[in-house]
Amino acid sequence: MIFFPRFNTTLVAASVLLACSGLAQAQNVTLNDVTVFIRGAELFNSSKVTLPAGESEIVFTNIASGLNEQSLMLDADNGVVVQSFSIKRDFLTENLSPEVEQLTKQIDDETREQSKLNVQREVIQAQLAVLESNRALGSEKEGASVEQVNQMLELVSRRMSEVLLADIDIKEKIAAIDKNIEKLKSQLAEAQEKTGQAVNQVVVKFYTPKAVTSNVKLSYVIPDAGWVPTYDVRVNSITQPVKLSYKANVFQNSGINWDKVNLTLSSGNPSEGAQAPQLQPWYLDFYQDYSSSKMAMSMSKPAPAPAPVAEMAYGALADESAAPRARKSLSDYVVTDAGGVNTRFSISLPYNIASDGKGHSVTIKDVEVQGDYRYVVVPKIEPDAFLQVQLKDWEKLNLLPGKSSIFFEGSFVGQGYINIAEAKETLDLSLGRDKKIIVNRENEKQLTSKAEFFGNSVSQQYSFATSIKNTRNEPIKLVVMEQMPLSRDSAITIDGLKYDGASYDKDTGNVQWAVDLPANQTQKFTLSYTVKYPKDKRVTNL
Repeated sequence: MIFFPRFNTTLVAASVLLACSGLAQAQNVTLNDVTVFIRGAELFNSSKVTLPAGESEIVFTNIASGLNEQSLMLDADNGVVVQSFSIKRDFLTENLSPEVEQLTKQIDDETREQSKLNVQREVIQAQLAVLESNRALGSEKEGASVEQVNQMLELVSRRMSEVLLADIDIKEKIAAIDKNIEKLKSQLAEAQEKTGQAVNQVVVKFYTPKAVTSNVKLSYVIPDAGWVPTYDVRVNSITQPVKLSYKANVFQNSGINWDKVNLTLSSGNPSEGAQAPQLQPWYLDFYQDYSSSKMAMSMSKPAPAPAPVAEMAYGALADESAAPRARKSLSDYVVTDAGGVNTRFSISLPYNIASDGKGHSVTIKDVEVQGDYRYVVVPKIEPDAFLQVQLKDWEKLNLLPGKSSIFFEGSFVGQGYINIAEAKETLDLSLGRDKKIIVNRENEKQLTSKAEFFGNSVSQQYSFATSIKNTRNEPIKLVVMEQMPLSRDSAITIDGLKYDGASYDKDTGNVQWAVDLPANQTQKFTLSYTVKYPKDKRVTNL
């Protein structure tokens, strides 16, 4: 009978636990919510960890690159205390974008095809060696007639010719593959610049008096993300409201993909900083002109400081560098909060935003807005009428400056720009040209006179007439804008101003008519003026 020594299982378990206590537990975090700022984004993550009594160290993975450490927030429930945390770069884990994966696969396929062609070339070289040896043997074969030798040499030569031509074709294919691989590698290098950065890990030390399972919340801000507001402005008829689609092009290059996250779009920009500027004393002094004899002395003295500009204290980020549309309106899934410092649009539908630096379109809301339509004509510059809509109560729309795509009567007419900084009582949106409003501006020759000389001065009268016809089936509001010249020299006088029925701004020289033009009607607008100046002078820009 063989007896085995008896071990203390408690001692063994304690030894194993002691040996493993120095190994940190790796735990993946789940990205749930993202708040995207105009520049930057805040990522909200969660995880569930099981902790033994005492101190534990957990390494949280799936953390975006470029995170701002000052913005990192950690919270654990069930009485777990967060003792400390640190950031560690993970250069081993690859978070490849779909573009990088596709380009890598294409390069692998091309390389594999190239290897097959190289094998074929090796086979051809072996065939050529055999044919060459047969040709040498055929010419030296004893007892063979001249005709037999010639037939063998001809056969070998023909076969060698076929093999050599095949080798040329294969070399051309290999050269073409080489060029394609170089192009793919260039594209891959560009794609890897966007997504090839190392991701991060957050190493956290916890303490708990007893073994528990804790829900951990982890959030942080990254700089390489943001959104750009864009708009679709649709007008089916000038008798109907404007259909305004508020959209966002969301982009991110954080090294991790945002899969099925709840998006909140904020008009805030943490990279601008939160500290108000402070003014410094602004001193005035007399200018001193130092002569060359005193230049040496002046070099030893500090130069007067220039008037300082307002100092701006920047935040931590200042120095750092679509889901398918549902049949139900996406506006029903968006909650707008304009009560705070920034406007926030919370979207309850989950979105996927790849880490590729490209814009992903997200619809924020669709609204119908009442507005007053008018046509603006500036015949001196453009012989076309431009449709505008003047939106009232535009402040309630929570708009941001951005490009707009204009659709009129079912067709795309061009791009515009919504600039709320220029809005006053109304927000005027340009909807493009309407060729159904015919504009014709002419110089009225019977009223425009030739230069007349009176003593030492020259006097000349100018007159212009603009006719505008409304060929639409409904009446329109029309604004016609002209201008009178202004003089910067008292020797040049402009008088005899005529602008029947228009308003005139003497400071800018602008002349404006505002009329209602019935359907299929034409109206004429005239202005005239006389310019007088010394006959020995020439007037420019007349």
